[in-house]
Amino acid sequence: MSRFLLPFTERPDTQGAFSPAGKLLMAAGTGLVITAQAQPLTVAILLALIIAGAVVTHTRWRTVLDLALRFETIVVAWILIEPFIYGQTVIARLTIPFGSLPIFAEGLEVGLLLGLRMMTLLLLFLIVLSHMTLSEFVDGLRTLHVPFVIVSSLMVMLRYIPLFMEERNRLQEAQTLRGFHRGTRVERISSLGYLVGTIIDRALDRSVAVYESMTLKGLGLGGGAHGSGLRRADAALLLVPVVMLVLSWWLLPVLSEVVSLWYMRFL
Repeated sequence: MSRFLLPFTERPDTQGAFSPAGKLLMAAGTGLVITAQAQPLTVAILLALIIAGAVVTHTRWRTVLDLALRFETIVVAWILIEPFIYGQTVIARLTIPFGSLPIFAEGLEVGLLLGLRMMTLLLLFLIVLSHMTLSEFVDGLRTLHVPFVIVSSLMVMLRYIPLFMEERNRLQEAQTLRGFHRGTRVERISSLGYLVGTIIDRALDRSVAVYESMTLKGLGLGGGAHGSGLRRADAALLLVPVVMLVLSWWLLPVLSEVVSLWYMRFL
């Protein structure tokens, strides 16, 4: 499923006890619990629990981590920028040619919290989606009564953005073989304009063909608007966000306090 932006599996889970809609509801509920956390240590513990659950369910880590690492720059940017722009307690100063930049303790904590949140949410949804096929994902969205226009637009986006990128890489390789990097600056700019124009022209041709094909198949006529529904076993799956909520409210604060006491003791 390398042509999609999400880690869908090729093999449907015919032996699975949980429905696609149940998996999506579990991921959404757990995501809300993670978003509500205000302590980096709590988010880190929830991340560890999610990773442990993914190991038990035999997650395809190579695919999941390959996609997750593409967002590493955004996560690292949050962690690095926040200490310089938010807070009041200066813990250090970074000397630069134009002066010095203060590093705030509050910004460091907020940056770490936001970075952990984003990485945890990203891994959560990638792990869940890695256990379903594209058709199961669409079935789950229909079961949850997501509007058909949104579902169809999402599927087209997931399908054709990777194709757009492949087309760009193919044309860039062809231009490189023809001496694209050896010309003058004007020639390189002209060649780049031709490259962009060709990609857009091919993308428009494909979009028209896809629209005509989907129209002939009954796009927007209301057929197939309902999913397969939920299963009884989904009740156990939906307990996951409830358990994490209880842990974050009671057990994890106690654990955080114990860790803090041990840290102060060894200082």
